[in-house]
Amino acid sequence: MSRLLLKVGALALQVILLPPLFAQVQETDIKTASKTREEAVKRSDLMKPRFANGNRAMQDAQAIRQQLQTASNDQRPALLAKMKSEYEMAITEYQQALQDTEVRDENGVHVIGLIGVIRNGLVSQQKAVEMLVQDKDMPVILSNLGLAYSGVEQYQDAITMLQQAAVLKPAAGTYMELGTDFAQVGKTPEAAAACDKILTVDPAANNMQAGCYKNVAIVLTNKGKLADAIAPLQKATQLNPQDALAWKLLGDALTNTITTKSEGGKMVYVIPAGTVEAYQRYLQLEPNGPYAGQVQAAVEGLAKWTKGVSTPTETKEKN
Repeated sequence: MSRLLLKVGALALQVILLPPLFAQVQETDIKTASKTREEAVKRSDLMKPRFANGNRAMQDAQAIRQQLQTASNDQRPALLAKMKSEYEMAITEYQQALQDTEVRDENGVHVIGLIGVIRNGLVSQQKAVEMLVQDKDMPVILSNLGLAYSGVEQYQDAITMLQQAAVLKPAAGTYMELGTDFAQVGKTPEAAAACDKILTVDPAANNMQAGCYKNVAIVLTNKGKLADAIAPLQKATQLNPQDALAWKLLGDALTNTITTKSEGGKMVYVIPAGTVEAYQRYLQLEPNGPYAGQVQAAVEGLAKWTKGVSTPTETKEKN
C-alpha cells in the first residue's frame, strides 16, 4: 500500500508497503469444546458482511491514493477528503466486525482485554493464546483495522491493533507496517525492532525486511531526521543491494551529515565515508532514473569539495 506523498524540500517520497491483508480473507472455522460448529458458523456469517464492507472501503481508499499521485492541486482537497472518508468507513466496519466475532474463554476473558493482561505480565503470550477461542479471521481484521487507522494518521491506534494482531498470529506484513507506524510516532528503536522480527516469521523475507528499514528511513527523512535515517538505510542496502532508491536516500542522508573544519588555514569539508559510493550505486542501477540528474549533480559537487579535502580516515592518520 502506498502512502500519501510527504514532502522534504524538493523531494517527495512514498512509503512502499505490501498489498493489504484484506486480500487474504479466510473461511472461519472456530473449534471449541464449549461451542458447537453451528454456533461458530452463525457468528462468522454475521461478521462477514462487515468484514467485506471494510475491505471495499479500504480498496476504494487505495484507489483514491493512486489518483492523488497524478492529481492537480485543485483536485487534491476533494480527493483527500474522500480518501479520509473511506478509511473512516473501513474503521467503523472493522470495529463492528470485531464486535461480531468477540470471543471469550470459559473464564470470560475478552480477546482485546487479554492483550492488556499479557502486557501487564500476568500471563505469558503463549498461555494467553492458548486461552483464546480464536477466530481465524481475527488477526486479519486487526491488521486491516491497523492499516485503516494508519490511513487517517492515527498511528498510535494503528500500533495497538497491529500489536494485537501480531500476538494472535505473527506475520511479516504486520511487522512491516508496525515498523512504519512506530517511526511515524518517533519511536525509532521500536521501529527497528519490528523490522528485525520479520525474518523470525519468514526467514526468506530479506527483501521485505529491507523494505521495512527503507520505509522507516523514508518516514525519518520526511520528518527531517536524515541522520537517524542512515542506520536503517545501511541495513536496507545490505539486504537488498539492487534497490536504487535506497542507495540514493543513503547518499542524501550521509550528505546531510557533512561537516567542515579549519585545516592549514582554510576551511575543508569532512565527507562521511560511503557518501559518493552510495550515489554511484544509484547511477549504476538507474542511470536514466528519475533522480539521475540530481544524483549526478551531487556527485560532481562532492568531487569539487573533496579536492584537497581530508576525509575522516585521512584526518585520523594525520593526527
